[in-house]
Amino acid sequence: MQQNGTFRINVVDVHGEVYSGMARFAAVPAELGEIGILPGHAPLLSGLRAGELRITQADGQTQILFLEGGLLEIQPDIVTILANASLRIMDIDLHDTQSRIKDAQATLAKDAVPPMDFARAELELQRELAKVSAYQRYQACEQRGGKTSDYNWERPPLQNVPKVNAQELEE
Repeated sequence: MQQNGTFRINVVDVHGEVYSGMARFAAVPAELGEIGILPGHAPLLSGLRAGELRITQADGQTQILFLEGGLLEIQPDIVTILANASLRIMDIDLHDTQSRIKDAQATLAKDAVPPMDFARAELELQRELAKVSAYQRYQACEQRGGKTSDYNWERPPLQNVPKVNAQELEE
């Protein structure tokens, strides 16, 4: 852990370095739910789902990026995110996103869809719906004056969470 209660966070996607700096807190969209990271966090490896990465920088400012999945590595003093793709929330093109949602829904509505195409369309739909949700929260924040402290951090309730039988896991 750093002396001043911060840690380094590096975000890289296929195009190169996206973000690098010191942070006091980060919220990351992990596969099984959002992970909050503070300095000194226990080491962890996790897959990422499509969603928002929120970074509270050392100076108190907040950076918000949209990640399209990837990998997360947490060490006590450094967090590394290898994103499949990333973009700033304000760069989301809603027209393009709505078009992709319609295409994915059309594929899912077909009767005979090969399993790989079905899975691909399902992931595309989840990713694009996450973009719309992130963009709407960002726009609502902008309409209230653009302060990231006013940003709506609440997450919608989880849907389709798998039920885990602890006894089956122990056997």
